[in-house]
Amino acid sequence: MKCQKRPCLKKILTLIIVGILLFSLSACGKKNTQKVNISKADKALQVNKKEKEKNAQTEQFDYLCKFTGEAIYQKDEHQVIAVMINNEPGAIPQSSLDQAEYLYEALIEGGATRIMAIYHHTYPKKVGPIRSARPYFMQIAKSLNAYFVHCGGSPQAYRLFKQNFIPHIDAIYTGGGIFFRTSDRKAPHNLYSSMEKLSAFFDKKGYKMQKTYKTYPLTDEVVNKWNSENTKIKITFSGWYYVRYEYDEQKKVYKRFIKEKPHLNKETGAVLTAKNLVIIFAHYDTIKNDDKGRQEVDFSKGKGYVLQMGKTIPISYEFNMKNSFILKDENGQEIKLLKGNTWFEIVPQYGKVKFE
Repeated sequence: MKCQKRPCLKKILTLIIVGILLFSLSACGKKNTQKVNISKADKALQVNKKEKEKNAQTEQFDYLCKFTGEAIYQKDEHQVIAVMINNEPGAIPQSSLDQAEYLYEALIEGGATRIMAIYHHTYPKKVGPIRSARPYFMQIAKSLNAYFVHCGGSPQAYRLFKQNFIPHIDAIYTGGGIFFRTSDRKAPHNLYSSMEKLSAFFDKKGYKMQKTYKTYPLTDEVVNKWNSENTKIKITFSGWYYVRYEYDEQKKVYKRFIKEKPHLNKETGAVLTAKNLVIIFAHYDTIKNDDKGRQEVDFSKGKGYVLQMGKTIPISYEFNMKNSFILKDENGQEIKLLKGNTWFEIVPQYGKVKFE
């Protein structure tokens, strides 16, 4: 009997051991499966997170700048701000002209020019050098519903400021660290500000972001009637000052030169360019009895050119405070600007424009 019981016990023990092993393997299998399932879930969550972030970013960049047609973050928009920029020899090269949507160049006294830069969605840390106001620049800024930044101004400009012609900030009478001077240049060629400080100033004064402002219809290709193709343009403002533009066919922009030297951005050293070049002939007169020979400018209507992608479009224009410059081709069709920045050159009636 004893001999018969031992084989039975052995069988029972063997069955128990096999059962334990099978149970352990089953449990391990479940754990491995659970790990695989958790791993797949984590990956799915990560993919969903990335897709949501990508979609959110795309949605933010789906907003287009109304001035240039560029895809931007809508939250980056600020007030339309016009800044008077010094363009005298001691002030060149300037800072952040490459970040402006529109730029307007016109004569001042002495045969030099001044530039007004329009900013709406960029935040350059250094804008300038900033100089004084002239009434005709103020008129253009007002027609764009822009807020105006300057340092001083002509007597004629100050008369308009006293009449509350345009919301403005004058560096001469403004403290609070909004403006700063650099040590690399002598005054008056070294006064700067930042777009963050300027927009914060206007916001604090209660001047919120404009709901409406002048813009032009935009296009990707030249659609208006053109009569010639020109890759080089020379614009003479006075007896000693002229600018040139050369078309870069590869980048599809006009490179800007002051006389024979490339006009550079001070911080990056990059050549300033224009996607659209608008040339407007205006009537200049020296103000009577003005001790500095300051100018008054009539650009109520006239002729000019728009240059795009190497093509020259003859235009007629009108100006009013509600619509700014209205540009039309020879068929009476409103000019469509190419997506990108635009330089407006306001040339005197005695000035010269040479195409090559």
